[in-house]
Amino acid sequence: MKGSIIAMLGIATAAVIGLTAATATADQIADKSRVISTEDGWELRISKTAEDVQRVPNLAATPFSREGFVTLSAAADISGEGRVAVNAGAVQLGYQIGCQADVSNGLTVGMSAAIGPNAMVTVAPSPGVAVGGSALVLPNMSTSVKPGTISSITLGTKALAGAHGSVAVDQVQIKIDACAGAVSLRSFATVSISTDTADNSVAVYGDPIWL
Repeated sequence: MKGSIIAMLGIATAAVIGLTAATATADQIADKSRVISTEDGWELRISKTAEDVQRVPNLAATPFSREGFVTLSAAADISGEGRVAVNAGAVQLGYQIGCQADVSNGLTVGMSAAIGPNAMVTVAPSPGVAVGGSALVLPNMSTSVKPGTISSITLGTKALAGAHGSVAVDQVQIKIDACAGAVSLRSFATVSISTDTADNSVAVYGDPIWL
């Protein structure tokens, strides 16, 4: 009897451990970088770093929703001895989202930022909104994704004021509703510059991952 009880406890413990492990999983994605030479003599580099995707069970407990938290950084650098001055530039980062089979007319990607240790704020669609005078919250975004297609969302854009610029998001919530099949994510980071003689851009993409 005692041996049976111990065995049963062992099975129960293993089941609890397995359930706990299944409730939240995280993946760190490899850093990526690309550099190009422009026609007017500049070296333009874009780097995607510190990407982490943490999958969590969705709060609605529905099989048609996926939820997770993403961390991602993008950095752009301009170097070289260009013959023409750079007039403008920007660095951008975000995700491409693919849904295998939708069950309604689209999906919703919600983004929110934590203000303080326990406060959570969600902002309605609008440009970046300052909360409490210090934190910048990105807007909620909605888009339609049909089976076999890819939709892109931008998590941040930064105008370049010099030779270096970056954008970073940490633990941004991504929630995708109304998808009956697999949901895949692929990060992207881009930098673009403009001179009087040329416009150039370069992009880098992360490894695809499921949500």
